Amino acid sequence: MLNLKQYLTREGWKEDYNQTGGDFRKLKNLSETLYWDLYYTIGYSSMGGLGNGLANVEDGKSFSDGFGEAYVNNFPLGMAVNPVYPIAFKQFKKSKHYRLYANLFTLGINLGFLAWHYYTGTDNPVETMIPNTAIGLAMANRHISETQNLEKIINKKLVIPTQQH
Repeated sequence: MLNLKQYLTREGWKEDYNQTGGDFRKLKNLSETLYWDLYYTIGYSSMGGLGNGLANVEDGKSFSDGFGEAYVNNFPLGMAVNPVYPIAFKQFKKSKHYRLYANLFTLGINLGFLAWHYYTGTDNPVETMIPNTAIGLAMANRHISETQNLEKIINKKLVIPTQQH
């Protein structure tokens, strides 16, 4: 912490600005992670709710009761598990095989949930996981495309045009 005399110098202001910039970058990273966490949680919860609601309709029960039950049951677990996507994808983005690694990672997560469904005794675990895996891959590819496009836009704006003589 700088005392007032040091703070009021040009170097003090510069040091404070650099510290504040670092804080804003951390906040930006946290907000991006939260955005993608909600994105995946809402998508997976909706797909689980849809599957459960349709199963209820086949049994002559209420669609909305089945949808709501699955959605509410999936949401808290999703909020806890789904931050792994943006965290892992940020690492995969550094490689030249970003899309491949992200898709394999998404398949791995869904295979883990398939194993969980077998372990807990879910009726038809493969049938349960096919729609979730499909929506998971679709969401992951949108995430990849969006982050790649943002990267291209940022890189274009940072390019300084050279003057021709």
